[in-house]
Amino acid sequence: MARRASRSKKFDPRSDEEIQESRGARLTYGGPWAVTVLGPLPVELAHVSLAGNPTALALAALGLAGTGTAVCRLMAHLDSKAKRPKDQKIWHQVNTATVTAASTLGTVVGVDTPATAAAWFLGGVGMAVANNLWSKFYKAGSEKSASRWEKLESEIGLAKHELKDAQSNGKGTVIATVEAKDGATADDLARRIPAMAAAMKLGKGRITHTVDDDDSSQVTLRVQVADLLKEGFPWRGPSAFGASIGDVPIRTGRYEDGEDVLLNLTGMLRCLNLTGAPLEKEPLSNGNVEHCIAMGVNGAGKTQGNQLIITECGTRTEVSTIVIDCSKFQQDFGHVRHGIEWPIDKKDAARRFFKLLPAAIEKRTDFLAAKGMSKWEPGCGLNFLVIIGEEAADFAADNEHYQKILRTARAAGIWILTSIQRATHNNMDTDSRANSPAGLCFGLRDGADSQYCLPDEAVEAGAWPQWGNRKPGYHYAAGLGIPEERWHVTARTELASKRDQADAITAGAAIRTPLDTVTADAFGDLYVNRTTYDAPLLPKEKGETEQPQQQASPASTATATAPAAEAVPASSGPPDIEEIEDVDQETMEREVEELNEMLQNVLEEDPEPGEYDHLRIEDEIEAPADDAPVLSLGGDADDADKLTSEQGRQELYQRLDTWVREGKLTFAPREVTDILLRVGLADTKRWFYRQRDILIEAGVISEDESDEGFGHYDILRSPLS
Repeated sequence: MARRASRSKKFDPRSDEEIQESRGARLTYGGPWAVTVLGPLPVELAHVSLAGNPTALALAALGLAGTGTAVCRLMAHLDSKAKRPKDQKIWHQVNTATVTAASTLGTVVGVDTPATAAAWFLGGVGMAVANNLWSKFYKAGSEKSASRWEKLESEIGLAKHELKDAQSNGKGTVIATVEAKDGATADDLARRIPAMAAAMKLGKGRITHTVDDDDSSQVTLRVQVADLLKEGFPWRGPSAFGASIGDVPIRTGRYEDGEDVLLNLTGMLRCLNLTGAPLEKEPLSNGNVEHCIAMGVNGAGKTQGNQLIITECGTRTEVSTIVIDCSKFQQDFGHVRHGIEWPIDKKDAARRFFKLLPAAIEKRTDFLAAKGMSKWEPGCGLNFLVIIGEEAADFAADNEHYQKILRTARAAGIWILTSIQRATHNNMDTDSRANSPAGLCFGLRDGADSQYCLPDEAVEAGAWPQWGNRKPGYHYAAGLGIPEERWHVTARTELASKRDQADAITAGAAIRTPLDTVTADAFGDLYVNRTTYDAPLLPKEKGETEQPQQQASPASTATATAPAAEAVPASSGPPDIEEIEDVDQETMEREVEELNEMLQNVLEEDPEPGEYDHLRIEDEIEAPADDAPVLSLGGDADDADKLTSEQGRQELYQRLDTWVREGKLTFAPREVTDILLRVGLADTKRWFYRQRDILIEAGVISEDESDEGFGHYDILRSPLS
């Protein structure tokens, strides 16, 4: 019997999945027709059995209607759990409601008359055909547009994260809202973002996320599917020419979704945007100045970003720019140098500047306090100071003054940008980094280094600038009035030519506000003797003649440096090559001839080698001639030249004042030995150190802390000023 049964079993070459799929297709396509053909039988039986009892018929109708409603709700719940598309949910509700209505009405009125039977079969055939068409074509269409999220759910385990909404801005960016359910967290989703990026064939950092502050189950995913920054954006010129730095933010670039990068340096604005229309609220409500770190590898675009900031400030009012670049100032900022209030390109000058800056901060805060202001405000009478430190590792690593300045400069209306390749502890003090909460993070060799520049919120959201210098100008911007949800959005600085920026700075000379006297007086002679420029440094065009471009600052500190018709030679530094070439040839030949004559006289007076070889140790040396020069080693001064302690102090102060006026800003103790020899005291060394301590405490001099300047002193200002 068993053998006979096995022989009768037909062989089916189809797999179990194909067999199940075939059975499902028969049910899908045949089910609507079965309901249409066989449905009238139970409905008519119910009508015949209940027609003689109106009460029972009414109760049956209510029962059918209630059951149908419950089935509709159950189907809606199942569709929601299965995350079916909206149109499929609607079609299921239509089918369920139609069957419920037909069953209820058929039970009440019956299907035994030609009219009711025709209505049943016409409606049933229409619904059956519609269901067959839907099952055939909608299924094929849904397979082509297969939901990536459904695939991700099964492939990388996102079943507990429900996709609520997804919208595209039409600029290559998709914003999706995801809800964490059944104990899932936003951190679970964040850990799966790398797998999501790989499944969607996107680069690292192209998917970022933020968590709702009020509901940690609500996560916003930002997916950048196209790089719209690749071609770059041309510079649109100054964002608000002639406006105050405290009126509107400055514009430096664009985000990858087309929005502008707007930086609020002052921490507070007079509620205006770039169009001049009032804002609903200030971009940064706390009003604090946020010092900034601009970080990126060499060639990543930091300097170009700094140039745009300088150009923006050079076309605004109530702002003065100080740029420190001890490596290559002319190369980096030569084309905008005529818009910089105080260019500093030497390490010793930078060191002295940071020693005097605390005094300037104190004077500025005293001025604001006298007006009842706790921070800088537009129209207060002081210029907002923008200090940009390029290659800041030259002065920020071991400078104890730097971290103290960052702590106190905010209230004085001073914004400091520290531009550095890598803000690690050996390049920048950790306290200095902590007091620079804002960040402009350009390309890095290791994306994890972004933690030294960007806030934790930006890094945790997915900011990953590991593109090195392959994408110049690409960066993340955090702080500075930028909404937190944009800290992890990639941006790029606008592309501006040097000549366009130079022209904007030149035009801005007519509107720039002169540096206020409070700040200028606080810096004293160091500011007065600074070097400024009245013209940009640009490549010479064909037929263009070279003009003198460097000038010493005017003695008046209350006026700004404007383009002058005739430049004045710099107060210090080697002469320009043009000046050497312009020297008259005859004059040069005469100078050379006089130099040769001087050297010949020296050679004639100096004995030839071997002149004293004939002398022996027992021979006596002849006495020198009466007119022979005598070497004096110094010693006690005559009583007539003796100085009292007070006179010696005045002589020392006068010497320092003379050096400051001559541009000499450092000295060694041996350079005042002649004064010490004249002071009529037994211990002149102790007297000098006492005077030194008084001058250091008064902020007149300070010890040179550099290795090459050990034992020297910086002159910060004249003791007689």
